[in-house]
Amino acid sequence: MDFYSYLANNIPLFSVSMVMIYIAIRNIKVRRKESVLFLVFTGIVLFLSAVVLLERYAQAYGMPILGTIFTSLGYIFRPILLYIFVLLANMDQKRSKKFYLICSIPLLVNIVIYILPWFFGVPGISTVVFSYQMNPDGTASFVRGGFLNFFSHAICVIYLVALVYVSTIRFNGKHRRDGIVLILCVLIIISTVVTEVVTGRNDLLNIVCEICAMINYIFIMSVNSSKDPLTNLYDRRTYNEDVSRFKNKINGVVQIDMNELKFVNDTFGHKEGDFALHFLAKVFEESVDQSIMVPYRLSGDEFIILMFQGTDVQLEKTVSEIKAKIKESNYTIAISYYFINKAEEAVSFEEAMKRAEDLMYKDKSDHYRESGHDRRKI
Repeated sequence: MDFYSYLANNIPLFSVSMVMIYIAIRNIKVRRKESVLFLVFTGIVLFLSAVVLLERYAQAYGMPILGTIFTSLGYIFRPILLYIFVLLANMDQKRSKKFYLICSIPLLVNIVIYILPWFFGVPGISTVVFSYQMNPDGTASFVRGGFLNFFSHAICVIYLVALVYVSTIRFNGKHRRDGIVLILCVLIIISTVVTEVVTGRNDLLNIVCEICAMINYIFIMSVNSSKDPLTNLYDRRTYNEDVSRFKNKINGVVQIDMNELKFVNDTFGHKEGDFALHFLAKVFEESVDQSIMVPYRLSGDEFIILMFQGTDVQLEKTVSEIKAKIKESNYTIAISYYFINKAEEAVSFEEAMKRAEDLMYKDKSDHYRESGHDRRKI
């Protein structure tokens, strides 16, 4: 394959990559982490496409050392590509450091294994990984080794399983559309890997991963357009959409108002008020079970948490955790909740909201009465 054939065969890849780079750079100030990861992802995809060309060049012109190096790089960077996809899929979700650490360990082992063929003078290494041999016609041929030659494939399978796991959590969680997009991407990638194994090709995964990454990135940007820019919680429009679509699945509501926000703004400035709202939103996000609960900022200091098919114990635990964390801060909130026990009472969502709201305003009134502050003046 010459350079011009390489360019011609990769026009779709280059086209998608250019779009990806443009979108990522355009949004890098708004979504820095995601944009940087997508730029790295695109760079690795383009690098892997060049590795394929260089492998074939080394084979055609009888350069076993060069072929060994670039084949190793291909084995090393393919799992890295899928690992970054796992990071991107989890970018707007709370995952523990342990999760990311466990996912990164196979990469380190993979790097060690595929650097071994570089020491081609050591007896026995080529028999367990891979090697190149010279042919009578002056070309070089790839020789597959033993079971370690398939270690990179096994790592890719592990990351695909991780993507399936993440997709399943999202699909069964509060926003099913998140999971659907990921599941489709995973199925497409798995189909591509199977196709490469069956046909012996190694140039399909690059373009497919790039397209799936672009779809996922655009989807993330569209989802974040429905979030409140100050608190990063879902906004009122998303709240209305979720109530309209999933009303029958909602069985718990939490009503929250911040106390004395006007006092904070007038005394310390609106910047401090914004910080307070951002702090409260962070507490809500850290306290809820994200698989069944969603916090929203409706307006000003008004927040609400919806629970989808949870239990009264989970709802009460969440409210208790929020109260405990707020108590440790310099802020106060009025908070109440209502659990809809559908097995024992026929309470509509609207009625549950009204009962929770009444309790929340009672909590707010108690606060101002006990503090001795005049809510209207404050």
